[in-house]
Amino acid sequence: MKKADMIASVVLLALAGYVIQDAWRMPPSATFGPSAGFLPFWLGILLAVLATILFVTNLKRETTEKDREAVFPGKKALFAITLVMAGLAVYIELIEVLGFLVDTFLFILFLVKVVEREPWRLTLTVAVSTTVVLFITFQILLKITLPSNMFGF
Repeated sequence: MKKADMIASVVLLALAGYVIQDAWRMPPSATFGPSAGFLPFWLGILLAVLATILFVTNLKRETTEKDREAVFPGKKALFAITLVMAGLAVYIELIEVLGFLVDTFLFILFLVKVVEREPWRLTLTVAVSTTVVLFITFQILLKITLPSNMFGF
């Protein structure tokens, strides 16, 4: 994990530099108050500080046996990641055709049954409950119109 944390901290530090640079280039406010770059600038500073803390902490930390493990996932994990990405691509393509409810139910069903290989009872429970909770949250509570199919759901 030490190597992964070191890599992550360097990547986050580079990202923070990019955010700070872009926020600095934003035009100043035409009215009294902070400009559009105020929040991104300070978030970039915060990210840089936290990434530096992560980097320095890992430099000082002793290397353990767990740190010698591979940083990147193996073939099985890469296959699962590929399945998830392919499923997500299909989900995005079919959401307008099948509608939110049907498409989300099928996507969650795919994730739990094919990717995670769980039993059918758990798979159906998770797929139905996730779809219902998302529907209630977005359609009913937040009143956001979700894509629907030709049958209205």
